[in-house]
Amino acid sequence: MPAGQPKKFESAEMLLELWGEFCAEIVSGDYSIAPTYTEFSKWLSAGSLGADRRTIYNSLNKYFPDIKNAVEVTRADVVAQGTMLGKYQPSMSIFALKNWCGWTDKLETQNENVNRNYDMSTLTDEQIDKILAEDESDES
Repeated sequence: MPAGQPKKFESAEMLLELWGEFCAEIVSGDYSIAPTYTEFSKWLSAGSLGADRRTIYNSLNKYFPDIKNAVEVTRADVVAQGTMLGKYQPSMSIFALKNWCGWTDKLETQNENVNRNYDMSTLTDEQIDKILAEDESDES
């Protein structure tokens, strides 16, 4: 851990649990606020644990990066559900999901197919079987 102030969150589990409680309150509060780090810091400050946006950012990116995806999945769920229920503006929700949670309009795939040119007339049945078996094992 870098030198400086002690961590506000004792563990990744603590931060994740607090984020989950915060998001649950958004849902039970009829989506009156959005799941932003600014609102999360206000929520934390209203309780006994004051933490600004920078502290939250540092905690997720420096100290506990292994939970960042779980935080973003929860955030995406709240935004998507709130939008489907008509609580959030759809165009702003799309913008938020793309920028906060890494959503995209279309699935981007990378073609990993390898073209192999074989002169089938020169291959034995055993060689063909071996090539097919290798192709099948590459797909799994």
